[in-house]
Amino acid sequence: MHGLDQRLDRWVEAGIITPETAADLRRFEAAHPEPAAAETPTSSRSLALIGEVIGYLGAVLAVSAVAFLLGRAWEDLPTAGRIALAAALTALVATAGAMAARTAAAPAQRLASVLLVAAVALSGWLAWVVADDAAGVDDEHIGRWVTGVVALAATAVYLARRRGLTQIALLVSLAWALQTFTEPWEAERTALALGLPWTVLGLGWVALALTPLLPPRTPALVTGGLMACLGLQIAAEGDVRGWMLAALVALGAWAVVVAAVRRPLVPLIVPGAVGVLAGVPQLIDHLVGDAVLTWLGVLVAGLALVGVAIWMVRERRRPPGGPGPAADAEDETVVTP
Repeated sequence: MHGLDQRLDRWVEAGIITPETAADLRRFEAAHPEPAAAETPTSSRSLALIGEVIGYLGAVLAVSAVAFLLGRAWEDLPTAGRIALAAALTALVATAGAMAARTAAAPAQRLASVLLVAAVALSGWLAWVVADDAAGVDDEHIGRWVTGVVALAATAVYLARRRGLTQIALLVSLAWALQTFTEPWEAERTALALGLPWTVLGLGWVALALTPLLPPRTPALVTGGLMACLGLQIAAEGDVRGWMLAALVALGAWAVVVAAVRRPLVPLIVPGAVGVLAGVPQLIDHLVGDAVLTWLGVLVAGLALVGVAIWMVRERRRPPGGPGPAADAEDETVVTP
């Protein structure tokens, strides 16, 4: 009331209100006091975040203890007991994730994504136990068995929960399955056979990110681009090294240019920069073999990226009739775990 009294006195002195009106306002405010201040949203969020971190730490301790106990008793368990234990843990984690997903709070949603991704990993363990202990699958095919099950589980989780973390888990599982299906675990692999499938997968992932089929867009663009760059880097061995490095630099440059001119595709700047910085020095060294020229190439690539960054972040004047704030809002991509 002290602050209100001062303001009312100033308003009376300035002739804005009469003394009678000021007295009426004082009586009204005295009869209707402000409610007690509730807990601030900031403190609530901080408390929830602390609780979430403590929960994850507790989960790490619990998983470590379970792993230790299983390691001590695993050899003594019969095959049926091993399968039942792996299935029970997988079902328990998946059920916990499904229950957490029913709560609208952001920490619960993050926890749900983590638990469901953990259930995907546990499904691979369950598949390995069944294939190795019960079905007797040989080493040449057990990799395909396990990665196929993990890819199917990750697909099911992503279709039920289209979030960033589940999308990343799906891409990783598909890359793992692609590796084992193109060449078995025990076979002798070439760098080209390992790298090109991942490159194709990454480029396909980026293409799907441009459609409504693979939300959210931001992690899909970043992870797909990085997967393509990683594949080209792995394939850059032997006689095709120069061609693969040139493709890596070209892919990185394309991603940087697209990110600079198309606002919805800005996340491509991450794999683009990685591709350019990783490919340029290797390509120059491969073609010329001179350390000075290699580092000059690195300098040019770095300055080019700095120039692109400055051009992207500086405030540019919009042309008349150009897109306004509404269009900017449509470009924003919200990524949730």
